Amino acid sequence: MSKKNIMNHTQPDRRHLNYLQEKLDGKQILITGGTTGIGRTTALLLATNGARVVLFGRHEQELNDTLDDFKKAGLEDHVYGMLADSADKNDIKRVFKKIDKIFDTLDVLINNAGLAYDGIMKGGYDDWQYILDTNLLGYMACAHEAIQRMKEKGKGHIINIGSLSAESRGKDSSVYVATKAGIQGFTDSLRKEVNAMGIKVSLIEPGTVGTDMQPESPAKQRRMERKMTMLKAEDIANCILYILSQPERCDIVTVQLQQHLKED
Repeated sequence: MSKKNIMNHTQPDRRHLNYLQEKLDGKQILITGGTTGIGRTTALLLATNGARVVLFGRHEQELNDTLDDFKKAGLEDHVYGMLADSADKNDIKRVFKKIDKIFDTLDVLINNAGLAYDGIMKGGYDDWQYILDTNLLGYMACAHEAIQRMKEKGKGHIINIGSLSAESRGKDSSVYVATKAGIQGFTDSLRKEVNAMGIKVSLIEPGTVGTDMQPESPAKQRRMERKMTMLKAEDIANCILYILSQPERCDIVTVQLQQHLKED
């Protein structure tokens, strides 16, 4: 190979030097659990990069706060928010009916809605069922609806937000761990099921993230973030942006994010 050809071969493709904004511009995205924590932060970041976002959550005040954040950022035209519970099959159907009205297609589903819970010795059957319906069955139901829309155009991306709890399987968190281990297995199998349809499936498993799911006070969470013993929601949002910004030929299969230091 000549020196000239070697130099040409090793030059970066300049089309991708600033591809983040170009890649997401006009993308139509649904985020479950999009009114707090990781979901809200991700929605704002993706909208800033040109995406159109539908998000939902369970509580009106959190939804209003999120929509206010979009308005302050001048992004109100990039978001549609609604109240819905991912544990309710009728709510999920209602969300996707709205998707069909305001989007001409669905490019990305980010399954993020989730609840913290302890071990099996806490609560009873109805409590466990609600956690399972929210943390696992809701992911499955939303994925099913999303795939129906994505397969028509032979393209799409599903990102499931899991947890490193699926790996660490800590004491006194057996119910929560069961749901996160379930997400891990579901994602791995789903990828094999839908890749031939042109649909990508990615799993993100964060460690401890400073959100309202944590038992620590907001002040303590900020201290832990400064000490690098807790991740920020922004860390997960940036990871999602990175995954969605990859060329079509690239699949980011699994990302695990761990806080840099362990709490003493």
